[in-house]
Amino acid sequence: MNPTNSLTFRDALYIAGEWSVSTDREWLEVENPATQESIGRVPLAREDDVERAVAAAVELHKAGHWRATELSERAKTLNTIADAIERRASDFEAIYTLDQGGVSSFAGFTAATAAAIFRDTALLAEQLDLGPTRRDTLTGSVYVSREAVGPVAAIVPWNAPLVLAAVKIAPALMAGCPVVVKVSPETPLVSFILAEAIAEAGLPAGSVSFLPGGRELGQFLISLPGIKNISFTGSTGAGQKVMATAIEHMTRVTLELGGKSAALVLEDADPAEFAPMLAYGCTMQAGQVCTTQSRILVPESKREEWMAALTTAFRNLVVGDPTDPSTGVGPLVSRAQRDRVEEFVTTAKNDGATVLTGGKRPSGTRFERGYWYEPTLLTGTTPDMQINREEVFGPVITVEAYDDLEAGIAAVNDTEFGLSNGIFTLDTDKALALAPRLESGAVAINSFGPNITAPFGGYKMSGVGREGGIEGIHEFLETKQVNLPPAK
Repeated sequence: MNPTNSLTFRDALYIAGEWSVSTDREWLEVENPATQESIGRVPLAREDDVERAVAAAVELHKAGHWRATELSERAKTLNTIADAIERRASDFEAIYTLDQGGVSSFAGFTAATAAAIFRDTALLAEQLDLGPTRRDTLTGSVYVSREAVGPVAAIVPWNAPLVLAAVKIAPALMAGCPVVVKVSPETPLVSFILAEAIAEAGLPAGSVSFLPGGRELGQFLISLPGIKNISFTGSTGAGQKVMATAIEHMTRVTLELGGKSAALVLEDADPAEFAPMLAYGCTMQAGQVCTTQSRILVPESKREEWMAALTTAFRNLVVGDPTDPSTGVGPLVSRAQRDRVEEFVTTAKNDGATVLTGGKRPSGTRFERGYWYEPTLLTGTTPDMQINREEVFGPVITVEAYDDLEAGIAAVNDTEFGLSNGIFTLDTDKALALAPRLESGAVAINSFGPNITAPFGGYKMSGVGREGGIEGIHEFLETKQVNLPPAK
């Protein structure tokens, strides 16, 4: 049992299937970004905790207890975890607003989606062919099988600590791999609740560990030779460092990285109808989402109409208490994140951009404490400006007009990233025809971001590999060929 005091004060780490209490360690004070108040405390993992977790995962993989388990039994385990997540939904929702500053109107999505990921992955057991399957070729016959790659290091970012942990843990377990999760120190509380849910499933010792800590701890984890796959979500710069470390042991990687996605608005879209949708979607979670459509491209023929409609829609977004159901935009996660956003806007203005609305911290006594920034809409930008080249990770969106559809498509693709663009139109068939021309791993029609239970990932500098769906399970499997002797 986890010897905890409350949802926000924790005494033990979940390592290799056990709750481990130690007084000889550093503690992390957890802050509410809406108030800057300390709301809890959790233990930080040390390097010896990492070594213990990885050693247990290696031992479990060598023993073969979990990877020898029938797929149908693995599926039952994932459904058990989903049940436990659903029972704790109210706890997950409370923590989402407390340590992340997420708005309560979106909080229910996180637990529901995490449970759905485990259930959807369980369903994929029926489609998963591990073999051995015979293949006859012109040069001979072979048997092909798929085997668990081994212990997985799952590096989970602070902006989606529950959903992105689920999208790494569920397919890894289905593939037969133990998982060591590195938890972000910005939003650590949710991992303890998820650990409690997983503990109920009765997995073998060594199957899952959760280690809260900073970048140095994550670097130490992925450098260990016992790790055979690194599943990382984060910035492109950090992903490049992960890949460089992985080369040392030729560790396999799945990298879901940064984005600078665009919303391509077609001629038939009515500004009065679509502008509120775009304002809400582009500032979801205060823009702290890797798939944020941070560049809105509208037709030149309706430039003024769109500028006016979007400006009004952004101004109408309610900034405030994350626990208030009417709030649309909460605080940024930390002082550092707010400072980063402010620097981007300052640079954009210095480069010649015009602020249509926002561009500063909100005024009023309510906002004297906390890491607030107004939903911001910029125009007058050029493709070479920093604001259009780099990921802001805040509620800062640019809007520009394109002359014709070819120019609009070119503008969408004029970026080194390629994560999750959007098309907004009344004509779904036209959007489907355009989608292959947009250079991104996902394209959303009249919506935002990918379906997380289907394969998703990035083109170009936005990543390597895919998470979600059967493809997400394949990332944790090695393919083996057994070559049959020549026929006599």
